[in-house]
Amino acid sequence: MTNTEYQLKPLFNFGSESSIVLHNDVSASISINGKIYQGSSDVRLDLLPQAGIHFYGLFHDVPFLAFVNQKAINSFSINSIEIEGFFVPGGNPEAGKLHIKCYPNLGSIIGMGNDGTLIERIIFHLFNFVDFMGNRRSSEPNGTVIETTIEHMDFACDEWKIELKSLLSTKQSINFLWENGGYRLTHIGSLQKQNGFSFTGSDANECLTALRYFLSFIKGGWCNPICSVGFDVTGERVWEQWSSPREAWHKPFSWFDAQHTEQLASLFSGFMRLWRNTEWQGALKEIIYWYLNANFSSRGIDAGIILTQAAIERLSYEYAVKDKRLVTGDGFKNLWASDKFRLLFSSLRIPLNIPPETSTLGDLARSQGMKWIDAPHALTEIRNSLIHPEHKKRDQLDSAYFDAWNLGLWYLEMGILAICNYEGVYGNRLKLNRMGEVENVPWI
Repeated sequence: MTNTEYQLKPLFNFGSESSIVLHNDVSASISINGKIYQGSSDVRLDLLPQAGIHFYGLFHDVPFLAFVNQKAINSFSINSIEIEGFFVPGGNPEAGKLHIKCYPNLGSIIGMGNDGTLIERIIFHLFNFVDFMGNRRSSEPNGTVIETTIEHMDFACDEWKIELKSLLSTKQSINFLWENGGYRLTHIGSLQKQNGFSFTGSDANECLTALRYFLSFIKGGWCNPICSVGFDVTGERVWEQWSSPREAWHKPFSWFDAQHTEQLASLFSGFMRLWRNTEWQGALKEIIYWYLNANFSSRGIDAGIILTQAAIERLSYEYAVKDKRLVTGDGFKNLWASDKFRLLFSSLRIPLNIPPETSTLGDLARSQGMKWIDAPHALTEIRNSLIHPEHKKRDQLDSAYFDAWNLGLWYLEMGILAICNYEGVYGNRLKLNRMGEVENVPWI
């Protein structure tokens, strides 16, 4: 695909429909009591009641048993790819016309190509992403005299080059999400090698997985590249990954400021440096998973406090024990939880004092009954009061839950940024600033 032929635009008809056809009338087969029946299937991205990839098969001359005994269906395949999952049969038993809806076990399925397929460029789609201001802009006609400004965000590491792009419909889609929730396509993206060389389907899958965690950390909520399509050097479509958004719209707090996209370019190379280390990759997956769940405030900030501190302790162990060898595993195990936090934060030059923005937490810390010496002490005492029902001060701390939740997540965000060697600006969640109001990270 030459540069003159390349256009970054959606590859499927993602409109306002709740059931989006990705492919229709695809060759399919089904095994019933060991006998194979041929048919066809649609591949759909269903957005209601919850987003997911589903297969809708149609088969003729099927025995009555398949309609009344789901266990008679041994397997379902599409494009010769066997799909493991849950099958819901329907249709007309008298005519032997069987409809199958398949709910696959996997959230992501390679529907075209394989791990060895050679790819020159991937195009992927983002639902419910951040309405960012790009590091460059273009314009596109929108059917009126006035053209629409398109925001582009470019970032790279030693190996990969990524572009994110807004759409003509981005503003409208985000307004819809604010009012109604749910799912809407908001951006499109591409990835390719920095050197322009081809890469394999396995390489693509690994980079898309990294992007899932990276972009989700940016947003503060799950945001994964979906329905990715790979093109070879001639521009032919040779690889496809069928996948769905993981989470309906919500707008969490996050360190990322949408008016300062230089944050992404600065962070990505450091993030990918860690990601290429197998042990750090496993740790980042766990830490960001807990962070995203803890940051979803409507699920309960008390649960968020517990998850956040589990993530901080995991980060501290990976950094202090396995990476920097500041303490042995046994030594780390014997530390108080607050000391595990102090070890991490002090090493990364993140301040330990309780910030003035968390005034309820600060007032409690200074009260005669608490005598908390710093933020790690305060955070772990509140966490202990939640997980130990016999805690003597359990009923005295609920007024500080929000501060403890928000401060813990601030520490976790700072910890992740610091281990990625990030040295830029960020939006301070403790100050609840307006968009565009940023400050330097505390260690520079």
